[in-house]
Amino acid sequence: MKTKTFTGHLAALFTIIVWGTTLISSTKLLTGGFSPAEVIICRFLLAFVLLNIIYPPRLKFEGIKREMMYAVSGLLGVTLYFFLEIVALQYTKAANASVIFATAPFFCGIFSLFSKKADKPKLNFFIGFALAITGIILVTFEEGFTFDLNVQGALFAIGSAVSWGLYSLLTKTIGTYGHNVIQTTRRIFMYGLIFMIPTVFIFDVDIKHFALLADMEMLFNMLYLALCASGVCFLTWSKATNTLGPVKATTYIYGTPLVTIVFSYFFLRSQTLTAQLFIGAALIIAGLVISVTKSSHSEKKKAKRRKR
Repeated sequence: MKTKTFTGHLAALFTIIVWGTTLISSTKLLTGGFSPAEVIICRFLLAFVLLNIIYPPRLKFEGIKREMMYAVSGLLGVTLYFFLEIVALQYTKAANASVIFATAPFFCGIFSLFSKKADKPKLNFFIGFALAITGIILVTFEEGFTFDLNVQGALFAIGSAVSWGLYSLLTKTIGTYGHNVIQTTRRIFMYGLIFMIPTVFIFDVDIKHFALLADMEMLFNMLYLALCASGVCFLTWSKATNTLGPVKATTYIYGTPLVTIVFSYFFLRSQTLTAQLFIGAALIIAGLVISVTKSSHSEKKKAKRRKR
């Protein structure tokens, strides 16, 4: 049991580290000529192809109820999450939006209260959330607190966080179906891509831009986003939520801004390290540890009571 739990934590940590570094590849692609919509569509299309190659067996139709679960997961975790994020960034600063995006664990915890299967958040979850969000604000607004948030931008950013919180809960349910995680993730991606079709006409998508992938640097960054950040990490995220539970796994999202800052410092040279950053980092880590460790301890007590 301990080994399984450790594997779940490892999967969550790996996922967040990779997702925290995607800023670098996304920045390279966006400055190289791609639009945000083109990056999202291309990365998930390539990820879908990858999952078909590494595990060809198809997932059989098992009723409209389960198929709807895959479809809603694709809509929430792939289409809505990423495109709401894009729209939010058009109305408000990335720093402001990133703080709201990081509230996804809070929404996951709230929604879990209405789920019969999901673990319910305890007091330590909310204490950890408060510490982590405080730390995220410190590291995000290191150059000065200017939270002049546009109402429309805030609503889209909240929508993005809500989408991911709900998606994480759904993946826990999908994990109980007993299928290979590659098959279920591929089915989710399929529906996500289907729901992306209308966005081709809404956002700036030009098929000619994909010729930019002839450049090796552009190709590498797109493959990193598609194969690692989408293909592999959606699998490891499913592993984390199935093992730890959606509430506990989602708290790892607190670490995403911290990972982004660290890698921005080393690779983009766009970040300076200050005392405020270190204090913020300490609060983020403390919030994550409190949210995860304490709940694990309470679960052990419950297990002992059941044995008695």
